[in-house]
Amino acid sequence: MSLQPFNRGNSLWRKPYRGMLRLWLYDLGSVSFIATAGLGLVLGLLCFISGKTEIVSLVFSMATVSTAAAIAWQLNRLSATELTGLIPGYQQHVLIQAASIAAGMLLIQLLICISFSAYDVIPKLLLAIVVGLLFVWACLWRSNSFHLSFLLFIAVPLLDRLVLTIPTWIMLIMVAILSYHVIDLCRRLRWNRESRVVYLNAVQMGWMWLPSIKGFTWITRFERFFHPMNFFIGPVLAVMMLCLPIIALGLMLLSWLFEINLPTLFLLAQFSVLSCSIVHWSRIQRWRAAETLFLLPCYSGLNGLRGAFYRSQYRFIVVLVMMVSALGLVKWLIDPQITLPFVAHLGLSTFWGSAIMLGAGSACRNSYQATAAMLIVLIHSILVSLSFAALRDGDSLTMWLLIDIPLVVIGILALVWGKSQLWKNGISAA
Repeated sequence: MSLQPFNRGNSLWRKPYRGMLRLWLYDLGSVSFIATAGLGLVLGLLCFISGKTEIVSLVFSMATVSTAAAIAWQLNRLSATELTGLIPGYQQHVLIQAASIAAGMLLIQLLICISFSAYDVIPKLLLAIVVGLLFVWACLWRSNSFHLSFLLFIAVPLLDRLVLTIPTWIMLIMVAILSYHVIDLCRRLRWNRESRVVYLNAVQMGWMWLPSIKGFTWITRFERFFHPMNFFIGPVLAVMMLCLPIIALGLMLLSWLFEINLPTLFLLAQFSVLSCSIVHWSRIQRWRAAETLFLLPCYSGLNGLRGAFYRSQYRFIVVLVMMVSALGLVKWLIDPQITLPFVAHLGLSTFWGSAIMLGAGSACRNSYQATAAMLIVLIHSILVSLSFAALRDGDSLTMWLLIDIPLVVIGILALVWGKSQLWKNGISAA
């Protein structure tokens, strides 16, 4: 019997990039982060071309930490499956592909910065690399650390201020040390029982983790206020809504006491819109539970269920707007730079961002469409960051309020349209 076919198969398997597109772009976890990284890269390039360089470091840092999150997800997925030990060379190929993606992203960003002579962006990019490596190391050290992936995106707006306090040579040393430890942990990567738990939780809950609320009856009553919208995500949504203002108030207090300019309102507005995307992500991931929801004795058919879901989304948006506006007023009392027109703009932007996100999410049938809908979160982030820049420069906010008005109308229409698209193909479909 000839060994030529066998040898030919082995030679094909030795190609480290074989199956790379299928592994990275067909996996819902990694493609969500990679798509965000690619979008940040494109937006950074467009900002350079158009001369809007104020947010280049923000979108490049977001691209960097998103790439790190994608790599951490694949490493966690690798240790959550038995393929690591059953297929020879599989682990090495994934590690080579991860290193190639990281190096390619970094090289492209550096070339763009050098081409446009934006050397001031490079230290900020270096700090984003430190944060990304720290997250990957934490996920390799403890799989449960991946639950804290949302902290990456909280850290992005803070990097511009932190980079002023950390010398470049210290960041280079940190990159070298973290790279060494990450490589060492990758070499010792093995199957891990906790990684599978993280994988299943991340797929179903949209990579969010919050503590249990068992025993708190008043929180349970608050949770019922959002029913049936929160049926698929469970008590996580209510706890998140209670934690966000508490954390924001804590950050405001720290900013006021230590005179640190933390972008608290920006982060609050971003997480408000992001929470809307998680609602429909969990609905799609747990689409079989829709039959259980439909069988509850409180809806008059499918139209009644759609109407109840639609009204609960409006209640959720109202709570978000009230929360952001109230904390905006608190910030107005302690920060003379914040104005009442800006607080009004922040509330309106939260309304249209959340409404468009929920409307588009209602029309999503699968996880790929839900991932694409995350573009709304990024667009909202860019517009709000530009309005913050206008506030900082002392520009008039009338233009931003005029922009909010048609976007609010679009948000209302998106909610109505999403109601007609929700379970359009029947309750047994996503």
